[in-house]
Amino acid sequence: MERNNDGYILEEQMKTRYIFLTMLILICVLAACAPASAQDTPQPATATPVVPTPTPALPADAIGKYSKVEITAGSLSNNLIGDSDVRTINIYLPPTYDISDQRYPVVYYLPGHGDINMSGIGFPDDIDRLIRSGAMREIIIVVANGRNELDGSFYVNSPVTGNWEDFIAADVVNYVDANYRTIPDAGARGISGHSMGGFGALNIAMHRPDVFSAVYSLSPGLFDENGLAESQIFSSEYVNGRFVSYQSKIAGMSEEEAKSSMLVLSPDKFILGYGLAFAPNPEKPPYLDYPYSEVNGQLVRDEAIWKKWESGFGGVAEEIQEYKSNFMSLKGIVVDVGSADEYEWIPKGCDYFDEQLTAAGIPHTYYKHDGTHGDRLVERIRDYMLPFFSEILTFEE
Repeated sequence: MERNNDGYILEEQMKTRYIFLTMLILICVLAACAPASAQDTPQPATATPVVPTPTPALPADAIGKYSKVEITAGSLSNNLIGDSDVRTINIYLPPTYDISDQRYPVVYYLPGHGDINMSGIGFPDDIDRLIRSGAMREIIIVVANGRNELDGSFYVNSPVTGNWEDFIAADVVNYVDANYRTIPDAGARGISGHSMGGFGALNIAMHRPDVFSAVYSLSPGLFDENGLAESQIFSSEYVNGRFVSYQSKIAGMSEEEAKSSMLVLSPDKFILGYGLAFAPNPEKPPYLDYPYSEVNGQLVRDEAIWKKWESGFGGVAEEIQEYKSNFMSLKGIVVDVGSADEYEWIPKGCDYFDEQLTAAGIPHTYYKHDGTHGDRLVERIRDYMLPFFSEILTFEE
């Protein structure tokens, strides 16, 4: 807010103008301090990034550390596709970690399908520079990927692929709290992710506000009412027919042969992984219910099974009503998407999610920039996501 100084004025005008300016300033201050709400969205791409409280000057020789750690994940131990329950997570420790006894908040980042890193961010150097510049405060960052034998678990609990939501919210969080100087409280934990990981971050925050208090979702997989039909999963009869043929081939094998062949023969890992996550059927390979079958040479859709597939990235309106109290208990909700995303159903799904949150009166922020699915990812992480968590999470005083 800028003040306009008109210089000296006549004494008899002073009181009137002083009262007017005082009221105007009070109105502006109250408006500026009002909490962000659903009515404030969407935010333009040029919105000013959050600028957190600066970190005190760091010793010149203080540098962050980034390491890979293997943990045993009990949540994944009984999966049916042969994934190991030993998982690798990446952990960034801030510059003062080794020279202090301070405890730190933690941001958990979930990569997208097929990815295992915070793409484009160089650890520890890039994060150290952000901290030294005052763009963010010192935090621990944990990158916990959901890549399995199908390149993606979708970070949900499944009787086939394992309990990936529990892996993040329990196995990983408990390990980090037990082995590092964290602030072991939901108020000091944030969760984020990109694409499949953006969906996972929203979904886990929705279910587990007792573990995470804030979420920043980048280009998340979300459907509007027509999103499933418009997605690449059911993009053509050719794609559907290939999967029906694949399912018939697997069904004609012995169980042992089918189990060893189901991943190798799959015509599309993303489609198979999505089905195993959201429409699992642990009774027999390929361990899913597919909504299409061939009847008299024609593909016929089973509406009940279609609904299962739709409720994966979809079912937004129903979930927001069901979990409204959980959403309301979060300190911050941000969705950040590119309007030029090559997966056109994603910005449509994000628009729909924003509309449903707004209709439910759930405070949130919606950023819609002019980028694609990933070309602005580094910028969004660096200038928006990390400063957001630096400002909203609980820090040790």
